[in-house]
Amino acid sequence: MNVFKIPVSVTYLTGRVLLIGAISASPMFLSQKKDSLKEKTIDEVVVIGYGTQKKSKVSGAVAEASLDKLSSRSLSGVGEVLQGKAAGVTVVNEGGDPNGSPKVNIRGLGGVNGETPLYVVDGVVFNGTPAINPNDIQDISVLKDAAAAIYGARSSGGVILITTKRGKKGSLTIDFDVKYGINQAWKLKESLNAAEFQDVMRQAYTNAGKLNSLPLAFNSEKYADGGITRTDWMKEIFRTGTIQEYNVNLSGGSEKSRFFVGMNHRNLEGILLNTQAKRYNFRVNSEHKVKDWLTFGENMYYNYSQGNTANTKNGYTGALVAAMYYPPNVPVYTPTGAFSGLPIDVAGGYGDMINPVAYLKRISIQNPTHEILINPYVEIALAKDLKFRSNFSQTFKIGNVKEFTPRVLEIGKIFDTNSLEYQSNNISTSLAEQLLTYKLTTGKHNFDFLAGFTFQKTTEDGFRAKAFDFRSEAEVFRYLQNAADTNKEVYSYKYQQSLVSYLARVNYDYAGKYIISLLGRRDGTSLVAKQNRFANYYSISGGWVVSKENFMNDIAWLSNLKLRGSYGILGNLGGVSYQAVNPLMVRDNNVIFGQDPSQNIAYYATTFPNSDIKWGKSEQTNFGVDASFLRNSLSLQFDYFVKNSRDQIFNVNLSSTSGYIDQYVNAGLFQDKGFELGINYNSKNTGDFNYSIGATFSQLKNTAKQLAGVDEIFINSNNVRGVLKPTRIKVGESLYSYYGYKTDGIFQTQAEIDNYKDANGNLIQPNAKPGDIKFLKKDGNTGVLNNNDFVNLGNPYPKFSYGLSYNMSWKNFDLNLFFQGVYGNKIFNGLKFISLNPGGTGQNYNMDRDILNAWTPQNTNTNIPRVVQGDPSGNYSKVSDFYVEDGSYFRLKNLTIGYSLPRELYKKLDVNKIRMYVTSNNLFTITKYTGFDPEIGMETYGVDTGRYPQARSFIFGLEVGF
Repeated sequence: MNVFKIPVSVTYLTGRVLLIGAISASPMFLSQKKDSLKEKTIDEVVVIGYGTQKKSKVSGAVAEASLDKLSSRSLSGVGEVLQGKAAGVTVVNEGGDPNGSPKVNIRGLGGVNGETPLYVVDGVVFNGTPAINPNDIQDISVLKDAAAAIYGARSSGGVILITTKRGKKGSLTIDFDVKYGINQAWKLKESLNAAEFQDVMRQAYTNAGKLNSLPLAFNSEKYADGGITRTDWMKEIFRTGTIQEYNVNLSGGSEKSRFFVGMNHRNLEGILLNTQAKRYNFRVNSEHKVKDWLTFGENMYYNYSQGNTANTKNGYTGALVAAMYYPPNVPVYTPTGAFSGLPIDVAGGYGDMINPVAYLKRISIQNPTHEILINPYVEIALAKDLKFRSNFSQTFKIGNVKEFTPRVLEIGKIFDTNSLEYQSNNISTSLAEQLLTYKLTTGKHNFDFLAGFTFQKTTEDGFRAKAFDFRSEAEVFRYLQNAADTNKEVYSYKYQQSLVSYLARVNYDYAGKYIISLLGRRDGTSLVAKQNRFANYYSISGGWVVSKENFMNDIAWLSNLKLRGSYGILGNLGGVSYQAVNPLMVRDNNVIFGQDPSQNIAYYATTFPNSDIKWGKSEQTNFGVDASFLRNSLSLQFDYFVKNSRDQIFNVNLSSTSGYIDQYVNAGLFQDKGFELGINYNSKNTGDFNYSIGATFSQLKNTAKQLAGVDEIFINSNNVRGVLKPTRIKVGESLYSYYGYKTDGIFQTQAEIDNYKDANGNLIQPNAKPGDIKFLKKDGNTGVLNNNDFVNLGNPYPKFSYGLSYNMSWKNFDLNLFFQGVYGNKIFNGLKFISLNPGGTGQNYNMDRDILNAWTPQNTNTNIPRVVQGDPSGNYSKVSDFYVEDGSYFRLKNLTIGYSLPRELYKKLDVNKIRMYVTSNNLFTITKYTGFDPEIGMETYGVDTGRYPQARSFIFGLEVGF
């Protein structure tokens, strides 16, 4: 269910007031009468998708993200806010690039279409992830089960509901927060120094029997200069970056009107040279009660962002791998100040490579993005307990990219041309919602009714233009008309889609003990075939508040016990392409036809239209328990779920005789199942010392049950330098699993090789030598090694993920600890192919210092095979578990220590608060992974070829309130 908190004010006998959350709704005041103050509890009111409901009556699976000390952290977006904070929500950072966005999944991947959550901010449904300032967030709730079906065709990936801050009754308040800090790499790999590089390469050529072919670059007797270390390239490409962030919030209001204004600026320098991200954000929220029966308000925000990003995914030219393998005897600059290239006399011995510092410093990308939201709404009380709400929003997202790629003329990997590329992408989304709600109470029977109609239309248009050969690379000449090459690449497009919806819900409870919720939604989309445009979604959920039964009255230690269950059908529009039903025509300038055949221009489609295509759907079942103990000090939420995702949309290849290349079809069944646990404990608010502890735990397994007419799909695009292709989707296994050879250590003697035979007595690795990896044949197979011996080597998705928070306050001091981690995922460390393989890539790259632990007759207790030029035994060119590493990690994600100055020191200044704090992100990490960082993300399905690592930061902050 769709959960936001709304303002709930509960006045204690002591006169203290507690405010819980906020949304655009009229405040509701509750009265709690108990025999003892210690027994006071607050029955929070939450939003359940187009309406509100007491939390005690919610029967769906809802995760509320803990936002403790959020304002003390410097975060890039919503994804970082959620990481480790909500059970069932998996957030994986796509590396540490300052412009990157983490991957967020709720209860698994949901199949090959890659379900993403639907974001709803203050009631506005967003396409994609909203670019809001994390400091504007009041609270976040996540709808994880079938009750999310109130959002219909886009709900199968779960729904993330965000409430931003609102104004409060009272005089104007101003809160100012400033942060300044530094970013550093927490772990660096080390390459060989120049002398070691020469020695290892000489040994590799010797072991290959090619010493006579040893390049001059590695002959220390003839080329002594090659053994002089001049540059540590890894240290040269990394830097200490700075973080600056400023937030100003203004809020206030009266009985009739209230407002909130938030302003933010964030400037983050990445830990790699010339990488950075900037953000400016402005928000206005206000609400006005014109009459007792009429309320209107608006939410508006503007976000501007821009940054520079570096290529760290490419196994050929990625910045990190380039720094690992560039020769250490080469300086960064020549005596004239130009960037150095390889020494001309020995360049051929090193191979095809670029100066990594030059690459980073030449990055020239201007990518300003503007996002604007205007969201007015009105609420009318038609009669007692009967309300009408009209909500309209208009969102604009304008993105532009100007990227100049300069010439690279240094000896090594020369690019003797340059280019300028412009891209523009504009997205406009209009949303209109008309909602009618009615509440009815008769005796102990309570009903909530909802009926609504919504319409959303999205238009996307843009262009791409690229020109080549700019004679001058000066900034002033970087415009398309200055290109000397008249062969320009030009492309433009426009897409439109609309979604119309009808929705209804009935919530019923008897005396707050027996709860049932029925909801349905009918959605129609322009993306699928005409006869399939409308589809129905629904859910039923129920709850039993056991603790309200008379037989529970004498159990003093149990404050609350509720059993929940839900079932429903939800939609997934994620895989529906604009190309599926009405494919775009492509242009070909070289088609020969006509009575007198000649070269002509022709337009044709490469995708075969599918008039039967429909959107995907998921069938979800959930069983849950909510419990609280010790007068609600300790609370627990447990859920078990099964999600079956059907009718996934595949792009399948067609035969050459069809006249088309591919077609989109519905096929496949994928299952995600697991359990989730959330625990929170709050100490009694007595004395100077108070604390709270929160923990989340999520276990998940995904399985491909059916595919599109095949048993397995090879993901050839997910590879390491075109050689290692480990990723597959196979029926009966987890998505994106790695397949390759199992290994059994390293051959120590020739006798072991000679005795390694199949059932027919044939040698399995006849060309192996002592020091080579022993690859295992699959049971029952005979003959030499082949792909039939591949086995499942694991997958990149964690078996479980977790988060742990601890908050403490003592007098004027406060402390927050947040730990986060995953367990059981595998990472395919493609760096080994590049950095431990002497000449095996066809280039003589420098190597990781781990190569010094390679097998020799004197060093046999190792898992790194012998050094040998060209990899003749396939130690590195075969996909095997040699590359597959444990990606589990345990990380102190955030540590914050704060101190609030005593009021007596500044009360004459008319200041409400002054708080100083220090915070650190990624202070320490425990992991067995040998790469740069275990958080490499799911974009490459866990295949690491040198991904931008997470940074460790240290930040000082100051909060002042007026």
